[in-house]
Amino acid sequence: MGIVKKQIAITFGDSRIMNQIREKHPDRKLVTYKALNQTGKLMMLDYSGEKPVFQSPVLYDVLGHGGTDNWDSFISFSTLDLNFDQQKVFDARINQLISNGLPTGMYSIYSLNYHKDISQRVILGTWKSYRDFELWKNASHEFVPKEYRDSPSFYSHESYYTPAEEK
Repeated sequence: MGIVKKQIAITFGDSRIMNQIREKHPDRKLVTYKALNQTGKLMMLDYSGEKPVFQSPVLYDVLGHGGTDNWDSFISFSTLDLNFDQQKVFDARINQLISNGLPTGMYSIYSLNYHKDISQRVILGTWKSYRDFELWKNASHEFVPKEYRDSPSFYSHESYYTPAEEK
């Protein structure tokens, strides 16, 4: 098992920008993904845990991690805005998932928070395929509990990415 990372950084841009970053930092393990639902939208992820090399990074602090990472796979981001009490329940559920073994088809899971906002939680999953993710999600094993989704003040967002072909 590798070193537990303290931070994950991402940035967005087009292929020209992504290639420039990669050329400037050949020593970094940078992975470029394309959004499943937005043509031409690329995201670059730096999982080194080192100081970000991006101009305008989006930073996430790692709260928990389970499984074995496979960054060259389908990834899912589930973002939730949680109050203090919801965070405790949510963290307990995620920690239980991490310790009880990951779902079939999931390589790894990260419990993150947006760097400057502990109430904004992000679950990052690496999966064998989008199909494995969908099978798990449709079996009602979503990261977002129903009681949170039903609240009028609740905010959540999901996004999905597949590795972009290297140029």
